[in-house]
This record gives sequence, structure tokens and C-alpha cells, in this order.
Amino acid sequence: MARFNSFLDNINLTEITDFFREKGRACHYKKEDTFIQQGTVARCAALVVSGYFKLATTNTTGDEAVVNFAFPGELITDFHCSLYGEPSEMSIIAGTDSDILKVPLKDFIGVLSSNLLIEYRSLFKAVLLRHLNIYRKSPEQRYIELCDLYPDIVKTVALKDIASYLLITPNHLSRIRRKLAAGIKE
Repeated sequence: MARFNSFLDNINLTEITDFFREKGRACHYKKEDTFIQQGTVARCAALVVSGYFKLATTNTTGDEAVVNFAFPGELITDFHCSLYGEPSEMSIIAGTDSDILKVPLKDFIGVLSSNLLIEYRSLFKAVLLRHLNIYRKSPEQRYIELCDLYPDIVKTVALKDIASYLLITPNHLSRIRRKLAAGIKE
């Protein structure tokens, strides 16, 4: 299975993950526990050891909108806002019971490379492609692509969170899944 956050393939995280394994404090989060709350300034960063976290924002109607996921071996914090000491634009919430290695944000920033340009380029490209695909592809096409690239995602991530990530309702996702199960494609 391909890595969900493929922009990380362009970044050598060995030194950073070694840092978390050496200095991180092991913490357990139960499903729906919040690591960072939208509107607060992040004080920690973490390496996901098991489980997964969903990155979500609150939309204009007050509902949670999932914008990304972080799986084992990936880092969690609101990187951009954290680097500038600004309130987070999103919440980071355990999608299932999860274990992390947590460090103070100031220590994490200290081990980041002084030149973050490559990292930001990779992230920007991934975000831009996701944004463009919202306009280029139908929800069904985006769901099929998601399942083709990450076949285990439907076993790991709650369907309501997948629907939110695809910018559709859970009912719409159910209709797509029934249609595909019946062998009917667009």
C-alpha cells in the first residue's frame, strides 16, 4: 500500500523519528481524545506509534470537516501555525485508540532542518493536487482512487471520516459503496 501522506516520501525523517524515539514521552490517546484543539497554540509535537489521528477543522455550520490523516510513523502538530506561535487552524484528534511519542514543540523545532524549503514544497504540491482533484474528479472517482491507493483505509478509518475527507455526506458515501458493490461505475 502506498503511503497516505506521500509528500513525506520526499523528506528524510530518520533523524527526526530517531529524536522522537529517544526523547519522546509515550502517551496513549483514546478514540476522540484531542491532541491539539483548533484555536489553541500547539505546545507539543508527536510521532504516531499506533492507531491514527484525523486532522479536522470546523466548517461554517459548526460541523467537523476532516482534512487529513496521520498514521504510524508520521508526525503530528499544526506545523505552520506551530512554527509561528499562532493558534491552530485545525484540531488533531485520535481516530482510534492510539499511542504517540510526544516532545515539547520548542525541542522539536530545534531538530528541524534550517532549510524547510523542500519540505514545504512537497507539502504544497500534495495540498494543491488534492485541491485540484476536488474540482477535477467526482466524489465516486475520488473514493475509487483513495481505495486503489490505500486499500486498507476502509478497514482502518471510520467511514464518516472518509466521507468528510472526500467532502461528501456519509449517506452519499454509502450510496457510492453500494453502487460499486453492485458493479455499477460512472
